Amino acid sequence: MKKIKFTIIALLVLTTGFFAVHCQHDDSAEIPINGPDEPTHGTEVVNCTNCNTVPSASNIWYHDKSHSNVGWETQYKVYGSLLTGRFNEFFMTSLAFDEAHPETLAFEGYVRLNTCNTGEPNRDTGCLLTSFGTKAIGAVPPDDPTNKATLKTIAGTGKYSSDGSFLVDAEFTFLGITKTVTIKLRFAPKYDIGTAYAAGFNSTFDIKKADFLPNDTNIGDVIKITINSLMRIKK
Repeated sequence: MKKIKFTIIALLVLTTGFFAVHCQHDDSAEIPINGPDEPTHGTEVVNCTNCNTVPSASNIWYHDKSHSNVGWETQYKVYGSLLTGRFNEFFMTSLAFDEAHPETLAFEGYVRLNTCNTGEPNRDTGCLLTSFGTKAIGAVPPDDPTNKATLKTIAGTGKYSSDGSFLVDAEFTFLGITKTVTIKLRFAPKYDIGTAYAAGFNSTFDIKKADFLPNDTNIGDVIKITINSLMRIKK
């Protein structure tokens, strides 16, 4: 009987030792951690100068103005409802985009301030024009510099963002004031739309009311600008 008890105890000790060693081995082993895959980028190139002129020839990129827009949003006062609007006349004057070389990213464009459309005529023809320092359509020449807000990238500042988009610094000029902003740009690669190919550029950046409209009491402290640009190339 004593031999049987001794044998059982010995087996228990050996078994416990085995599992202890086994567990220690598992705990000490390095467990690989796989994070998200790095964003991948293609090699698409989209370039244009005088982008707003629709070319008669094929294989020339141009700005599809009718499918592009610039919008903005901000709070009404501090805690009020969200105010939104867009500009009916947005022009892309130049674009240089090389998906494989973000440092070469460059573009320039502008909106005509008195073409702002918020869906509320009394606002569009009243307080907005006063805030923008311009006059109604027809009362100011279309290319009057006081009727424009312009955006121009700063050479050599383009780079990839960690989320797969692009980042680039630019000079934003509004009401005669110029400030540097950082733009986040997402690229929708070229796709077939029938008689042509199209590619999309969707960009966002913020401006501060204190920089451009310090005396305006009707809007929030930050205004978000969204640029949706469709580029087209005939087959």
